Parts: sequence; C-alpha cells; structure tokens
Amino acid sequence: MMTKTDWPKEALTSEAMEMLDRVLRQWCTEQTCDVTSDRGQATAKALIDWFEFGVRDERELARLARDELPLKP
Repeated sequence: MMTKTDWPKEALTSEAMEMLDRVLRQWCTEQTCDVTSDRGQATAKALIDWFEFGVRDERELARLARDELPLKP
C-alpha cells in the first residue's frame, strides 16, 4: 500500500502577494487581458506554483510568465 505524502506549504506573506500581483498585472497589461480572465487566472496560478516551487525573484517570475506557452483563450 502506498502512502501519500503531503508537503506543507508556506503561507504567502503580504510582501509575496504584492510582488506576485505586480508581476501578474504587468503580464496582463502586456497581454491586454484582465486579471479575472481565464488567461489571467491561469497565469496567476502558474505564478503561485513557481513561487511555491522556489522561484522568488520578481524578474525571473516575470520572465517565466512571458515565456509560458500561449494559453488558448
């Protein structure tokens, strides 16, 4: 029988949330989409995933968002 391992996630600080919000809003401006759109929400999730994976540099997160394969609208 396999057991499932759940890795605890660190809580996102207000500073981290502000940085992720800046990156997302800049990306949405560049892509001419709204943060509440499907594309905006998918990118927000990807940014949080990258942050939780350990990417903490704002420029690197912005680059990852820009380099992500285009999402279908």
